[in-house]
Amino acid sequence: MQNRGRHVALLALVALMGAGAAVGAASAGKAGEHRQRLIRSWPENPIVEGRAVPGRVEIWFDYDAGVAIHRVIANAKAGGTDTVLKSRTYPPGVGLPRPSPEEIAEAMETVRADKEMARVIDATHAVLDGGFQIYEPAGQPCGPGSRCLKVQLMTQDRRGIVRNVVVDLTKQEIVYRAFVPEGGKGK
Repeated sequence: MQNRGRHVALLALVALMGAGAAVGAASAGKAGEHRQRLIRSWPENPIVEGRAVPGRVEIWFDYDAGVAIHRVIANAKAGGTDTVLKSRTYPPGVGLPRPSPEEIAEAMETVRADKEMARVIDATHAVLDGGFQIYEPAGQPCGPGSRCLKVQLMTQDRRGIVRNVVVDLTKQEIVYRAFVPEGGKGK
């Protein structure tokens, strides 16, 4: 009986690992695929033909176009297809939602995967925190059309900042390796 329990636990572990890999692949996107992510969703009852119907609001981010998309959706009846009642694509830099936990995790993983940043993290025993959005004027790395998140490399006790790193999720790369905000007289 003990072996059966181990076997079931092993199968569950393998299934969870596969599910994690699938989620990672879905958010990262395959080469050549259009990259979008559902950032946030909540239930809401839109009005259709004068009546409130079960539905939801969804906020997406299109990483290829660098735009936010807000949708109002009516839920389908059993066996049917949901209906998009309203969809609005905002111009680059407008209507940007706060970062999702998945986006923050992606930005932190981008920092950890970078060889130079990995050396800094190892040498200082830095702890990663943040995920704050960075907005800059047109022509700058974090200007309209970008999706930049600031990741703070903090001391182990979280009392000091080792470095601020900025990742642009539209490019899936670090755009500032040692970011100093505008008020700090340079980057």
